[in-house]
Amino acid sequence: MRSSSRNRSRSRSRHAHGGSPIGAALGALVLAGAAAFAAGSSASAQPAPLEWMRNGDFGSPLAQGWSCDGDVVQLARGVEGRPGSHDYAGCFQKVAVVAGTSYDFSAYVSGAYAFVRITGTGTGTGEVQLWADGAADWTGLRANVAIGNSHEVTVHFHGWYGQGPYRISRISLIGPMYPDPCATATPGPSGTPTCLPRPVAPPGGSDAPTGA
Repeated sequence: MRSSSRNRSRSRSRHAHGGSPIGAALGALVLAGAAAFAAGSSASAQPAPLEWMRNGDFGSPLAQGWSCDGDVVQLARGVEGRPGSHDYAGCFQKVAVVAGTSYDFSAYVSGAYAFVRITGTGTGTGEVQLWADGAADWTGLRANVAIGNSHEVTVHFHGWYGQGPYRISRISLIGPMYPDPCATATPGPSGTPTCLPRPVAPPGGSDAPTGA
């Protein structure tokens, strides 16, 4: 009886120090899951790019987001501008941006001399301009827009003096894309570098930004 008790005691002692194989496996899985969660959290810490144009698909009346000059009319699919002999027939919109980042700028156009451009980027040139002419079908225009020391840009679309009508079905400005959260770090009041600010979405409503 004493021998049997000693054997049971040794068995319990071995399990207490080494643990069971199943317990060890479960522990490894928990640690692996925690590491994966931490990695995923780190990867998703960067904010997702957003669409910053208001009424960029022209699904609402032009006055919601756009200021226009000349003969610009809303169609079932986008807008049409009809330049006169002394005007471009176009619209513009001011858009908040984050300094030191970049944005994806795109548009779909057709017809005669359709221009889309961004001014006030805060870079050396300060302007990005895209255009197409004479395409009966829709043409996609696209550019990466670098933002320098600027917190607001102006997006324009228009035609050209005395030319035929042009059409635009969508204008998009998606971002910001961060090269590095601290790429343009500047010392804060305490001397600690301050990273690029995270974007604040425009006021809510029907024209609030949507995920890219």
